[in-house]
Amino acid sequence: MNNNSSQNNTIIDETLRLAKKLIAIQSTENNKTGIEEIISLTENQLSGYRTRRFVSNGKPGLLIQNTNPETKHFKIILNTHLDVVPGQKNQFVPHISEGKLFGRGAYDMKAAAAVMIILFKELANTLSYPLGLQVLSDEELGGMDGTHYQITQGIRANFAIAGECGSNLRIVHEAKARLVVKLKAAGKSSHSAYPWDGDNAILRLMQALQNILQYYPYPKKEEYKTTVNVTHVDTKNYETSETAYNRTPAYCEALLDVRYVPDDKSIIVDKLKTLLSQNVTMEILHNTIPHQTDRTNSYIKLLQKTCEEVLNKKIELIQQHATSDIRHFSGVGNDGIEFGPVGAGQHQDNEWVDIKSLEDYYHILKNFLLTIQ
Repeated sequence: MNNNSSQNNTIIDETLRLAKKLIAIQSTENNKTGIEEIISLTENQLSGYRTRRFVSNGKPGLLIQNTNPETKHFKIILNTHLDVVPGQKNQFVPHISEGKLFGRGAYDMKAAAAVMIILFKELANTLSYPLGLQVLSDEELGGMDGTHYQITQGIRANFAIAGECGSNLRIVHEAKARLVVKLKAAGKSSHSAYPWDGDNAILRLMQALQNILQYYPYPKKEEYKTTVNVTHVDTKNYETSETAYNRTPAYCEALLDVRYVPDDKSIIVDKLKTLLSQNVTMEILHNTIPHQTDRTNSYIKLLQKTCEEVLNKKIELIQQHATSDIRHFSGVGNDGIEFGPVGAGQHQDNEWVDIKSLEDYYHILKNFLLTIQ
């Protein structure tokens, strides 16, 4: 075995050991012990480097840097999150099969995080420019207490890389924004045997939903355009603790998860308002900005060239449907991309990441970071 092969085996073995440790920790929103355990594990992995702990609304996050004195401005920031969506107990028992690492968070994004942690330790003391590593615990909740909070504290990057799922060793330079709205329909109660005495709020809401979904129909195939998904419908039609089946409901509400393309940023809210029916109002619960970095960005070009040298094939620049923490950097004019290993099954029961792609991912990021002046 030559030295390169031996080194590669050592790197992938170390990556898998760390990834398995991370996957085994149930770092879900409702498990504060698990969140603290995984953040502490990362602190221990990176002991000896200047580390700042940020806490917002009880959610911890780390920023590790390679330079002294302390700085808020980095040339490159590697952005990673270690929180995961809930899963079955067996999903927190990582296993390897047919060249894939399985487990909750394997793809989203604990294996990529393991690569970034190992790479930071290897290169931190050799790079002449400020390199930061963010380790967050609330990306699945929107990142407001993690990446966004660090940015409000002045953290900036010339270029940020989030090791997110979905890119599959392609470069995501643009992604949709997320808008969550609550529709609230008001009506009038009556005995359900006498519907003419009431005004059914469910029907009011149904008309509004019909108007919206006619304008934004559910796509039958993948398209990069604004989508509206109805994710919750409820009516407060109750008598004490039991549902009143014989009463016309006076109130009904629905939640819409809207993913809009950057071109719709200035019009989406007003457009939805025009589609509401009588006695239906709209409340904005969450609205983020889209992620956009120009495809001609010099860091993107360098990363694309590095990918093609390692993988020996052309690398796509793509647009993404889901949000990531990179959008928070876009909000302050910092450039960035999503770039992670190959896998599938995020938020599903059979989540996995391709082990060979972790090795490729390591070499791409390493060569990229070493090439930067």
